[in-house]
Amino acid sequence: MKTLSDGTFSVLIRYGTKHRCRVRIDTRDPDEAERRLAAVKKFGKEIAVAKLTNKNAGATLLELAGRGHFDDARIGLKTFQAAGTKAELGEKKGPGPIVTMNDLAEAWTSNRIAHDYPDHVRAKRSAPRDVERWNHLNKTIGRIPVKRFVLEDAELAMRALPKGITSSTRRQYAQVMCRMLRLAAYPLRLIPATPLPHGFLPKANPPKARAWLYPAEDAILLASERVPLLHRIFYGVLAREGMRCSEATTLQWRDLDLRVGVIKLDKNKTDDPRAWALSPDVVATLKRIKGDAEPDDYPFRDVQDPAMAAKLRTHLKRAKIDRAELFEQSATRKRVCVHDLRGTFVTISLANGKTETWVADRTGHRSSDQINLYRRAARTATELGLGTLAALDKAIAWGDREAKRGSAQAPAKPVTAKPVTAKPVTAKPTPAKPRRRTA
Repeated sequence: MKTLSDGTFSVLIRYGTKHRCRVRIDTRDPDEAERRLAAVKKFGKEIAVAKLTNKNAGATLLELAGRGHFDDARIGLKTFQAAGTKAELGEKKGPGPIVTMNDLAEAWTSNRIAHDYPDHVRAKRSAPRDVERWNHLNKTIGRIPVKRFVLEDAELAMRALPKGITSSTRRQYAQVMCRMLRLAAYPLRLIPATPLPHGFLPKANPPKARAWLYPAEDAILLASERVPLLHRIFYGVLAREGMRCSEATTLQWRDLDLRVGVIKLDKNKTDDPRAWALSPDVVATLKRIKGDAEPDDYPFRDVQDPAMAAKLRTHLKRAKIDRAELFEQSATRKRVCVHDLRGTFVTISLANGKTETWVADRTGHRSSDQINLYRRAARTATELGLGTLAALDKAIAWGDREAKRGSAQAPAKPVTAKPVTAKPVTAKPTPAKPRRRTA
């Protein structure tokens, strides 16, 4: 038996021929630890005899027994045995019961809870990111039963997070635990209330200063033929319409009525359908690249990239835009990214007299506080007299070799044959034969 740093004990328990796991004996009393160790070993033999089909269930039940909850562990053993019996009889096997925190996380990220309780839980769109965060937490608290989860377990998981991550990132990990435990309280009703008190979430880092493009820089970027045409159009549309990057990359041609000049976004981050009139120069640009695209096609799907922020900075450097604050990363400032083109839209629009309502119709911001974050930069743009963004269809350098969608080639130059002039053929004079003299 091994003594841990917090005074509790840990022991390796075998619960089958090829199955064993390390169990934490959750007590600091050596005598109580010895008594509990003997009971856990005996319970491990019971699990081995049961021959559970779910091999991870044995480790879960031993974790529960190590905390001293032997009655709950035996009830869980019967539950897992019943599930295995149904499978052997050929009955339809459904999802397993939610016993541990890992079971709860799996049911949440797979949208099983959203399917069972559609009136209270929405289907997750950020499941991959939450799964990645949970994989770190699972190493510490995954096998703990939901009903026995306490505040100390959450604090232990937070201490086990990787070193050097920011407070905002730590807050995201804590939010995963908070959300899971609120679901366990309701609508699952596994626990009477969440054990995490108000104030458990770490405070987020103060907001950093963000960059935005000046109208002159936007014009230089759009005119640079060293940047792919479709990327330039994508950047120009974001800066002139204020959409989120995810909204633009998932946009379909059916969402655009270019005859009237209207865009509709029924599906978006805030689940708040919105529509607005596009700028005429944006309509003209989109008409030029549409060609014979089908309604289900995506105008900007090809620009989607996990490293879009880095690609934007690369394109700015290719266009000879080297303003230092666009590329500065520090404790108080963030480098420019694709989302800052949306900030460029808000800043330039406010600086040129557009109302908050006009801006919110396009960006989807729900509160004035979010738009007010850009007012200081907008006042600066007004004082400097930076003006507004140039018309997109005029600012884009289409190029001779770039046509619709930026891939067609310029027409080949006609080959004209040089006229062949026949040289006059002049006959050579035949020399006259000398006359023969006669005697």
